[in-house]
Amino acid sequence: MVVETIALILYLGGDVSEHTAFEKISKCLKAKRTIERNLYKKTGTVRYSCEEKTVEIAKGVDGETYIVRIVE
Repeated sequence: MVVETIALILYLGGDVSEHTAFEKISKCLKAKRTIERNLYKKTGTVRYSCEEKTVEIAKGVDGETYIVRIVE
């Protein structure tokens, strides 16, 4: 299923490495702040971004939805 959602995207060297969907921008920004504070220091090659994207989603075996790929 293709939907538009808020996604926290990890860019490594300018390329999309990982992505996670969120219902609200506030939850995405909270997760981004936590990651930047605790896990990674600001570098030129690692960047996190909360963006509204059109994505393809699917349901996993645990019943949770996840992003299969970014359509844009």
